[in-house]
Amino acid sequence: MNSPSLQELRSMTDDQLIETHDDLAKNTVVGTQHFLDEIARREQAKQTEAILSYTRWMTWLTVIITVATIVNVIIAVLLLRHPANGTH
Repeated sequence: MNSPSLQELRSMTDDQLIETHDDLAKNTVVGTQHFLDEIARREQAKQTEAILSYTRWMTWLTVIITVATIVNVIIAVLLLRHPANGTH
């Protein structure tokens, strides 16, 4: 089987691409770099997921801090309009 053209590769679904790779890989000899590349890809995927998780946490913390700040400002404005010492 010949290697598909770039246009053919781009038009393939993920499943077709994997199937074509697996068919070609049966008759291909790979060096250790192939395995090192896969290890690096997996490590990168783990790091990406960790960063996305941290980003989600930072987003929620930002929302919470923003809401708390708004509530704090509202309380401060209300206290300035109606001081606790009884004078109006």
